[in-house]
Amino acid sequence: MDDLRVYQALALRAILICDMIAPQVIESNKASWANVAQFVERFPENDTWRAWKVFMSALIQACINVGLSEYFRAGTSMQHIIFSTSEQHGLENFSPAPPRVTIGRDSKSEMFVAWSHSNIWFNEPERREFVTAETALPVLRTYLAALWRETHPMEPVPQLQKLFLLLR
Repeated sequence: MDDLRVYQALALRAILICDMIAPQVIESNKASWANVAQFVERFPENDTWRAWKVFMSALIQACINVGLSEYFRAGTSMQHIIFSTSEQHGLENFSPAPPRVTIGRDSKSEMFVAWSHSNIWFNEPERREFVTAETALPVLRTYLAALWRETHPMEPVPQLQKLFLLLR
C-alpha cells in the first residue's frame, strides 16, 4: 500500500472516530478524569500513600495528555481507579456487568492493571499485569484498546485519531 492510501485510510478512520462519540459524552468523560485527579490529590501525604499518589497522579496526567480522557470514563473504588466506556457513573447498576479496566495496588504495594467484569475488591480479575511507572501507560493503553474493541466492536480504536493528527 502506498503512502497516499495509508494516509487516506487513516483519515477515514479519524473521521469515523470524531463522529462516534457525542460532544456531551466527551465532556462528561473529561470531567470524570478531573474528578479522579482531585480524588487522588486528596489522599494523605504520608508513608502509606505518598508513592501511590505520585504514581497515580503521573499516570492520570499522562493519560489525559494523550487524549484517553475523551473516550473513556474514569471512576474510583476505594483507592482503585476504574476505566470504562460507559456513558454514566455506576457500573454496578448494569446487568450484565460491563467490562472495565482497573489500576490498583496489591497487598505488597505493587501496582497493577486489571481487566474484569466486576469490582475486583470482591472478585478476582480475569486478567492482571503488574506495572511500574515506566510500563504503566503502555500496558494501560493496551487494556483500554481491548476494552474499546469489546464495547465498540464496529468502531476503530481511538488511538488511531492521535496517529492521524501526528501525520498531518
